[in-house]
Amino acid sequence: MIDQTVIETPRTSPQAAAIALDASGYEIFSNGNQGAAHVLAHRMLDTGQYERGRQMLGRWLDDRTGSGSQWVHLQFHMALFEIATGHWDAAHRRYLDHVLPAAERSEDALTDAPALLWRLALSVSQGTKLEWEPLRQTALERMRRPSDPFTELHNLLALAGAGDLKSLDTYSNSCAGDSFHMHLVCNLATALSAYGKGHYRRAADLLWSLLPKIAEIGGSRVQIQLFEQLATASWRKAAADRQPSWHAQAA
Repeated sequence: MIDQTVIETPRTSPQAAAIALDASGYEIFSNGNQGAAHVLAHRMLDTGQYERGRQMLGRWLDDRTGSGSQWVHLQFHMALFEIATGHWDAAHRRYLDHVLPAAERSEDALTDAPALLWRLALSVSQGTKLEWEPLRQTALERMRRPSDPFTELHNLLALAGAGDLKSLDTYSNSCAGDSFHMHLVCNLATALSAYGKGHYRRAADLLWSLLPKIAEIGGSRVQIQLFEQLATASWRKAAADRQPSWHAQAA
């Protein structure tokens, strides 16, 4: 049984100051009470304890208010629990109340906002209207300045989710890929564009081939799982449309 007091660890305790790793060995923030709650969320997600995580993190969040990137990130984790346990409406409301406002007025949700909205999109009936335009605008603005590859990838997710294939293709066509990480981001931009155009087999082939490398860009196991979900969704859509393998088409 996991001790619920883990989410009440004082900021000054030795446990809070220690480095925490997720199931993949990725270092996650763990300082103070928010950090302790974050470690708990990863533990629950990494071990598939979605309902328990929803209840425990939910009780912790219900007693508090907050702001900033770490607070938004905890809301992101809570929404993942809600999606996994069939509470889609609650996850969407959490996105609207906590994540989207941060995305509109700051850079506190640069990665969490597009990642969460994609998960919401992949777990609801096609045609459900979602709030992509503010994320697209933020991504376009942010892409005018240098970004690390992980943030850049989430800018591209925002463009793809919004259906801005013109901007996505412009990026792909001019993508330099002058490092291993940026070369990977360029290939992922191509995969996202293929998905947006309905070329699901092409998207699936690219995503499955890139999955083993994506973690090298950064991000926790939970964050990387989005690309597994996208690859699976691409494959299912391709199968439903009876699309042949991209390699077969090329031949």
